[in-house]
Amino acid sequence: MNVYQKLGIVGGTLSFAVVSQCFAVQAATLTQTYTVDLGSQPLNSSTNVVLPKFNSLLGTLLKAYVTVKSTVNNSVSITPLTGDFMGTAATNASIAVNIPLLKVDPNLTLSVLASPPETKIGSGTTGSVSGSASGTVSKSYDSPESLSALSGCDGDTLIAGLMTTGFTQIQGNPVRGSFDGKVAANTTVSAIYEYEPVPEPMTAVGTFVAAGMGLWWKRRASKKV
Repeated sequence: MNVYQKLGIVGGTLSFAVVSQCFAVQAATLTQTYTVDLGSQPLNSSTNVVLPKFNSLLGTLLKAYVTVKSTVNNSVSITPLTGDFMGTAATNASIAVNIPLLKVDPNLTLSVLASPPETKIGSGTTGSVSGSASGTVSKSYDSPESLSALSGCDGDTLIAGLMTTGFTQIQGNPVRGSFDGKVAANTTVSAIYEYEPVPEPMTAVGTFVAAGMGLWWKRRASKKV
């Protein structure tokens, strides 16, 4: 049983990738991205997300980002009872993430509106109105308090609560009839860490060798004088 099962967290796939490296003369800034794919979440439901903290043994955390991406899909069947129906079924969804350990700024919210095109459905028949919409929201953290909360040892995790809420509104004429539908949000949550890595051992050795050679040359020059 892994740590996610022990915590009772819903199934998801966790991926890790170093997505960019840019080297300076004396230091490098590396980026780690961890993504949890929560799959399809119904409206008005909640779950937990587990993400790794930054491993402080790798270096100094400079900045962190939390990113939420979601695609809202709706499919509504409509049977008009009084005349033909001409309209659509719009879904307004809100995906809210709460990270308790970021006490100063723990909340992140994404709003997505799925508004399919108008559809004509004859009286007494059943038709469907379907559509989707996507959105992304990201928040950055660089305060010492936030970076400290997001850092830890290898294997340390943070837990975020995710709540998906919303409603579908039938818009058209007439609105009397029978309606049934399914709406879900496919959501991923990512933690991105920008950090300055600890110098590699050979780099540190090279620095000491260079310093030693400098002292030796200085002493040799002073003896000649």
